[in-house]
Amino acid sequence: MDSKTSGYAFLSAGVFIMVFSVVLVILAFTNIIHPTYFSASTKSTPSPVSNIDLDSLNSTGQPNLSAILPSLNIIPPGALDNALNLSAHFLLMTFIGGFGHKLAMIGVNLIRPIVIKTGDKIIPTEDTPLKS
Repeated sequence: MDSKTSGYAFLSAGVFIMVFSVVLVILAFTNIIHPTYFSASTKSTPSPVSNIDLDSLNSTGQPNLSAILPSLNIIPPGALDNALNLSAHFLLMTFIGGFGHKLAMIGVNLIRPIVIKTGDKIIPTEDTPLKS
């Protein structure tokens, strides 16, 4: 296989991989696809306040504060999981896009002619035409 042919193959494969990773990142951030790398365990919601367990009473007979107050959800349950999944997806697609960039650069280096300049003399390679 000629070096230019393999260079164009590497270049096209690298560009395809980079475009593919960018499209997947855009689809994930526009919420069209939902990457799931991590999932939080879903716990059942706490029972109502009226059902106070006898084990939650302390030695004075007063219920604990955690048994009286409902659980406060400062961050919604799915938001942290979704942010973690999007971050992991972006990191993975960055590595895949970097691999595509490396392939494309190998292809570009194979396509370019190699010209060696030594002082006033130019040594052509097999692809470089001779100047008279």
